[in-house]
Amino acid sequence: MDNIFGIGMPELILILIIAGVVMGPERIGKVARWLGKTSAQLQLISRSFIRQLNNELDGLDDGRALRDAMDEVKILRQELQSLRQEFTSVSTAAAQEGKMALDEIENSIQPPSLKSIKPDDSQTEGTNNGAHAPATPPMPTLPKPVDVPGDSE
Repeated sequence: MDNIFGIGMPELILILIIAGVVMGPERIGKVARWLGKTSAQLQLISRSFIRQLNNELDGLDDGRALRDAMDEVKILRQELQSLRQEFTSVSTAAAQEGKMALDEIENSIQPPSLKSIKPDDSQTEGTNNGAHAPATPPMPTLPKPVDVPGDSE
């Protein structure tokens, strides 16, 4: 290793010399023992963690549990897509039925002369030797307003 946390060997030696001068010869031995014990405990914790992690990874049955979970997610995604399509089709059908009901109500309110006249299929296909379809009847004119004396409207 060239450096630890960006500190090379010359910087580390300089830090140790300054620490020895600041702490003095009596406390430097205690600090060295404490650093040794702490690094040993950290290594022990690190090894136990690695051992436990390896045991957990070996217990996964070679990734079969992970594959099963991914398969379940795919199945759930497909079911969600089918439910989304079903919901969309139901809502579209309901909207069409509502529109048909409104059209039926609108047509039932119109006077008979205003209802749309559907030409025969033979006339619309042009099989009548070029004869034109009959014209739709003209729209009736509305009555003109009458002035009533004394009426505010």
